[in-house]
Amino acid sequence: MAVKLVYVARRRPELTPEEFQEYWSREHADLMRELQSVLGFVKYVQSRPLDTPVNAAFAKARGMSLETPPDGTDELWWDSLEDLVAALSSPDGERAAGRLIEDEAKFIDFSTSHAFVTQERRVV
Repeated sequence: MAVKLVYVARRRPELTPEEFQEYWSREHADLMRELQSVLGFVKYVQSRPLDTPVNAAFAKARGMSLETPPDGTDELWWDSLEDLVAALSSPDGERAAGRLIEDEAKFIDFSTSHAFVTQERRVV
């Protein structure tokens, strides 16, 4: 069954939102395209929060903080958890993962970001 890695990213404090978005959408996206076959993911999507009052209203209605909203979310899909583990466990996969970590360190604040593997369950 397919699995997805969800990465909720916040930018390094010295970067502006524009600098984060520029690097993420160009340099990091290029690296993801380069490493796709080694890492074995079948889909990669970047999502950027919209600058809309709807976000503030949604958060306020639920008592959520918007003090440090995420700068973006990455989603990567694999056909199975076994495929994900196999890709990251191979020597080439380990090297590719190391390259990703080095690249992410240039623009992502790891201490305020989150990542987790999920399995979607369609409700509607």
